[in-house]
Amino acid sequence: MDQTHLAEFLVAANEHERNMLLTQHVELADIKLAWVLKSLYDSVESSDPARAAQVAMALSSLAEATKDPQVSAISAWTQGMVTLDEGQMEKAIVHLEAAEAQFLTLGLPVRAAATQVSKLRALAMQGQYEEALQCGLRARDVFLSHNDVLATGKIEQSLGNLHFLLDHYVKAEQHYLAARELYEIADDQKQLAQIDNCLATTLTSQYRFREAEIIYERALSRAADAGLEITLAEIETNQGCLALFQGHYDRALDYLERSRRRYAALGMAHNSAIADQELADAYLELNLAPEASVIYERVIPIFSNLGMQAEHARALAYHGRARLALGQIGAARLLLAEAWASYEAAGNAVGQAMVTLIEAQAYHAERKYAAAAQAAAETEAQFAEVHAWGRLLLARWLRGEAARAQGEFSEAEMLLKNTLRDAEQWSALPVIQHCNTSLGLLAEALGDMSGAEVAFKRAIASIEEVRTPLPAEEFRTAFMANKLIPYTEMVRLCLADGNPSRVAEALGYIERARSRALLDMLGGAMPASHKPRDRFEVELFTRLEMLREELNWFYSQINLPDSDIYSRDAEMMTEFYNDVREREAAISEITLQLRQRNVGISIQAEPFDITTLKNDLGAETALVEYFSLDGKLLAFVVTEEGIEIIRLPESEEDVEAALRQFHFQLGALRHGAELMQDYLPELTARARHHLCRLYDLLMRPIEGRLGTRRLVVVPHRVLHYVPFHALHDGSSYLIERREVSCVPSAAVLHHCLAAPRQPVEHATLLGISDERNPRVREEVLALARLFPETITLLDDRASRASLTEHSITSHVLHLACHGNFRLDNPLFSSLQLADGWLTVRDVYRLNLTCCELVTLSACETGVNALAPGDEWIGLARGFFSAGSPALLVSQWIVDDEATARLMIDFYARLRAGAGPAAALRYAQCQMLEQKPHPYFWAPFVILGRW
Repeated sequence: MDQTHLAEFLVAANEHERNMLLTQHVELADIKLAWVLKSLYDSVESSDPARAAQVAMALSSLAEATKDPQVSAISAWTQGMVTLDEGQMEKAIVHLEAAEAQFLTLGLPVRAAATQVSKLRALAMQGQYEEALQCGLRARDVFLSHNDVLATGKIEQSLGNLHFLLDHYVKAEQHYLAARELYEIADDQKQLAQIDNCLATTLTSQYRFREAEIIYERALSRAADAGLEITLAEIETNQGCLALFQGHYDRALDYLERSRRRYAALGMAHNSAIADQELADAYLELNLAPEASVIYERVIPIFSNLGMQAEHARALAYHGRARLALGQIGAARLLLAEAWASYEAAGNAVGQAMVTLIEAQAYHAERKYAAAAQAAAETEAQFAEVHAWGRLLLARWLRGEAARAQGEFSEAEMLLKNTLRDAEQWSALPVIQHCNTSLGLLAEALGDMSGAEVAFKRAIASIEEVRTPLPAEEFRTAFMANKLIPYTEMVRLCLADGNPSRVAEALGYIERARSRALLDMLGGAMPASHKPRDRFEVELFTRLEMLREELNWFYSQINLPDSDIYSRDAEMMTEFYNDVREREAAISEITLQLRQRNVGISIQAEPFDITTLKNDLGAETALVEYFSLDGKLLAFVVTEEGIEIIRLPESEEDVEAALRQFHFQLGALRHGAELMQDYLPELTARARHHLCRLYDLLMRPIEGRLGTRRLVVVPHRVLHYVPFHALHDGSSYLIERREVSCVPSAAVLHHCLAAPRQPVEHATLLGISDERNPRVREEVLALARLFPETITLLDDRASRASLTEHSITSHVLHLACHGNFRLDNPLFSSLQLADGWLTVRDVYRLNLTCCELVTLSACETGVNALAPGDEWIGLARGFFSAGSPALLVSQWIVDDEATARLMIDFYARLRAGAGPAAALRYAQCQMLEQKPHPYFWAPFVILGRW
């Protein structure tokens, strides 16, 4: 056996086996074997960290066996590099200093200096920048005196890394270029891959994107050819940051997720934390502040425990920014103060400027424009000095926007136009969008309406360029949260001159901003769910299923019948709720992780077309789409004859006040209508009074234009909670005169109408009866007699698996079970089945392409949270996305007996050939005669196809 083979055996062995091998081959256990092992370590440390750690253990055994001081020095050196790669900075420094001292004692100054390459990195990661710099310069002098080209290059690279951590991008670039020249001379492909990665990263920070892209591709090719898995992961992280700087969030999410998975496979937890932090930054740019905050909370203690000062300070600062976005001002200020102190201690003025820029953004959000401008101005010199052009552009835009908001129009125009010019030069899409929006508002203020239109249209174009390829509904919905101003202002401009030909254009801009993520899902541009694509995702799906089962158990404990819930003390219930929140957060994070790799999705729905809408409506239907402008409501009335805009006289606040009063009246019956029988006439009159008020506010100026047509309502904001069919004109309810249905947008209506028509013959009827819904069994059995083909799933048979199986072939899906709307976390709104809760995300996985109608015969099943852009987030979204063109849902808590009777009338009419809206109108008018209070007859509404 030679020393090369012995080294391989030692690496593969356990401790006992290593000692046996060294005893058996004592003649080979010498300094030469140590250098063979060190060479083996160098060959695997960038590709297989687990094997590298085994090599270090073999060297440790060899040092113990030989007692040779040089072997001991090599072992300490290698152990220092292993602990450094594991993120244990303090231990790494101890090992590396021991190695340096031993090599110096042996009269090997070059070897001693070589240990300082890793020590410099460890010191820098801990924020000991001056000591790291001196360490590097001393080592460089030694290498230069001995003409060691490769080692000198490594020191130059480490010095570049040090300056990069301090945000000194120009100095970092200079060191990286010097290192690259030396690696070229040495023809070291591994080091060339690593230095190209470093060089591209500092170019990214200077917004030299095209140069960075070219160099990253070169680095990727070299790293792949050399099998450098760690370097590949580092490059992917940095490519994600490049895409993030450019505003290409789809590519950023993809690269960062790839990197995170690669680090996970390598078992490198602290590197995974760095990838996580970059991913949180991407989430923050996409307005996913809660999700970003969760990640920052997770990585901050990791960086703190590992002594990674620069990463720790940046995570604190960005966590502060996330908390500001969440409105948690006090917590945000504490985080920003801690980040500032950390940067100050490190002497990192650029980091301090970054914290100040975040504070400037906070002032701007609070409309403290003078403070925002002053804070932003304080940062510009620091950013300019290090070529941090992206942050400089943001600071300059903030100054320009603050000047505009304060009426300093000349200064605002100069700042915004200059910033826009530079942002376009550097392809900084987010800043381009900000500047165009601000310039549009400025032009409006100056009376330049044509200039305002040009700016807003450019802003919209840049918004949609970024939004269209985003890979999941969560990203697209959140992204639009602070991007609606250009759409709203284009509506204003289209309507400003009273030109009737521009009314349709105005409605088009409303549609472009409304329910777009839902429309993308309906049109197939985004999958609502997908299957695992590799082993990593199989594990994630397995984890998801486990979390769902655990969550269902906790839901069952929280939602016990009233007779059982009192057996639980408050502490136990608090623990249950905490467990629920923890699992819901984990499910949300894994779901995003699975969906953020859907790159290449750039399909978007067809643009709004008024001719298509008029054809959809035909002669018998009118659509009324509401919109709020400066607190005043507009109604766009569309029929086959054309489109008209009606400006309603009262404000959105007036509607909200009347709606609040109506729901207050409903509350009197929430806990048992039988207790209020003697007061029903008076309660009915009170409810009707508020419905009359709502009619005056929303329908009286409009209804005369409708003729005898059925009505389709597209609500806006708070109007989504208005029962339009129950509005009263003083003589009768709207439902007594016409069919009424609702949709989230005209484009969603078009999709629903385009779905193939199905016969209403095969029904799956699912029901769970209990003390709160005692008539469910009776309701389901009565309905079963109305259909020629039925699957009846009652009580224990009403499981998730049975629903999934039978819904595939059903024309009608009727679910009579408890619903739970979650305003705090609407994607976890759910229906209670026999074996657990069916959440919105679970509904996405159903196949309802054969379905004509879904009925959710439970309480508040039609209540949705509204994300900006009138995105419905609730059960209705789930069933639309699963394929149903029409839903029958409830807007408030329902009466069990009244619901059972109404459903029989509804389905009888439906089976006789009426459409869903006509059938519901008939059933509600029948119930109205028997139980006049709207609580009984009006909770249900048709969504989608009438």
